[in-house]
Amino acid sequence: MAKQNTDSFPKDRISVIEINSICFGVDILKSREVIPLPKITPVPNTKEFIVGIFNLRGEIYPLVDISTILGLKPKSINNGDMVIILDGHDLTLGVLVDLIHGVQHLSAVQIKPAHGIVSKKMEEFIVGVIIERSFEIYLLDVDHLFASAELRTYV
Repeated sequence: MAKQNTDSFPKDRISVIEINSICFGVDILKSREVIPLPKITPVPNTKEFIVGIFNLRGEIYPLVDISTILGLKPKSINNGDMVIILDGHDLTLGVLVDLIHGVQHLSAVQIKPAHGIVSKKMEEFIVGVIIERSFEIYLLDVDHLFASAELRTYV
């Protein structure tokens, strides 16, 4: 079901990330930091979206590829990939991304419903879309994504 309520989404700034050539906006308050692709230790017997774990200043974090959870094809790992550390629903994890486009200012009037624009599977985790020229940014509900049964089973 489409999420129409954007009240919980920030109305000032988002981090814009790219996964499989699709741009997503993440609440800047959910974004802890961005790092280059770290050394990854695979974890056996997990779902394909669990890339592995990594050590960041003595803390161990799971690294996930959220593309399949969003209904996209699995992301291939490249040397230039980045990791964004996100906090949500009592979890902290690294999310594998192609690019970090930076921070963008946002106003509530820019947010349009995503219903009918994205797949049904992705629609569950998207609170809206910003369309600028021919460029779309899908606003990702990190708390809802991190609370999903699929992700909670493995992290």
